[in-house]
Amino acid sequence: MIRAPLFAPFAGWLIKPDWAARVIAGAYDAKSPAERRAIVEANPYSYLGVTRSGEDLADGDSATDEDLLERGASTLKNILDSGAFEPTGRPTLYAYRLTYAGHSQTGIVGALLVEGFHDGRVLTHENVRPNRARLLARHLQWVGATSSPIALTHRADPEITTVLEAAAEREPDVHHVVEEVLHEVWPLDDDEAAIVAAALADTTVFVTDGHHRSAAAIAGKQDRDEPQFARTLAVVFPDDALRVEAFHRRIPDRYGRGPDELAAALATFSPVTEVSTLEEARPQRPREVGIYHQGRWFRFDIPEPDTDSPVGLLDVECLRTDVVLAILGVDELQPNSGADYVPAPNGIDEVVRRCDEDGRVGFLLHASTVEDIMAVAEARELMPPKSSYVAPKPRSGIFLRILGTGATSHLDPS
Repeated sequence: MIRAPLFAPFAGWLIKPDWAARVIAGAYDAKSPAERRAIVEANPYSYLGVTRSGEDLADGDSATDEDLLERGASTLKNILDSGAFEPTGRPTLYAYRLTYAGHSQTGIVGALLVEGFHDGRVLTHENVRPNRARLLARHLQWVGATSSPIALTHRADPEITTVLEAAAEREPDVHHVVEEVLHEVWPLDDDEAAIVAAALADTTVFVTDGHHRSAAAIAGKQDRDEPQFARTLAVVFPDDALRVEAFHRRIPDRYGRGPDELAAALATFSPVTEVSTLEEARPQRPREVGIYHQGRWFRFDIPEPDTDSPVGLLDVECLRTDVVLAILGVDELQPNSGADYVPAPNGIDEVVRRCDEDGRVGFLLHASTVEDIMAVAEARELMPPKSSYVAPKPRSGIFLRILGTGATSHLDPS
């Protein structure tokens, strides 16, 4: 049986240069709910207003899921009515380059076949929260567009690299800096798009960011038997171009212990050493973990796991089961666990600031690798939530794929 190509061209819309600063969203996970809320209140055109969730609500705001969906649809309608996006006018794939702090990564943006999640061409590696995935599936129908591409990686292909290098020699259609990250976009010509689509047709790709969006796309296809829901917006980068950073943890201690009591409890898992400075606590290699609690720093090493399981070998999984669950009494896999995550690019000062505000325990981790992600996915295992942070991240508000429902029911699907 002939399978449909994994990546297909689509008639996308791109942000206009004079609207980029107002519409393109910063990295969602890198901001606290209060920060996201402040951005939306100050700028009604920010794409963060389209993708808001329940955790972004202010105290006293009793908005239901339907209210949130309606707010997102209304924000997108206002953005579209303003003329902020312009259709490219033809189906194609796009070269998308992100540059930050001397690092560049260039990938392909296209319409990903949702069936690929079932036929083994698209592999995932993280658990998802079902309620969040269901809300995002409803979001697709109410808002009627996707602008946050699922981020994927594949094993580097010289043929695709040649096409991307040729495209990047042209003047980009999008050239804009968001939070120190330069975003550039080049629509491919028909021959280039055909070469790339053929190269990706039957390859295996791995989700690096966007597991909830992936689950939402699967649910959306089940809910709507329409061609536009058979695919979803995605970007795929070569594995040798990605930079993976850690997601640090902030965990409440269910037993309310002070630093000395907590250190004694942690010592039942692994010897704990108190250190004087952040630099002494900062992990320098896998298995090292730094701890911050009530103004004091500690360090311990995770014992080598006795397992052949790719996920069982990961620092984040050992910490989740042997420390966060067993010692602090928090199950990260449960909704409303109280666990909070701070990506490494935000800085350890941010971990400290948030811990000082609410008394949670900070855990500093060494980053996983792209090879870790692919090994877990190929073994069909699942990492804990927020196990890796691939940076820089694609942003919402650059591309738009129209679904022709909800707020875009007056437009042709792309």
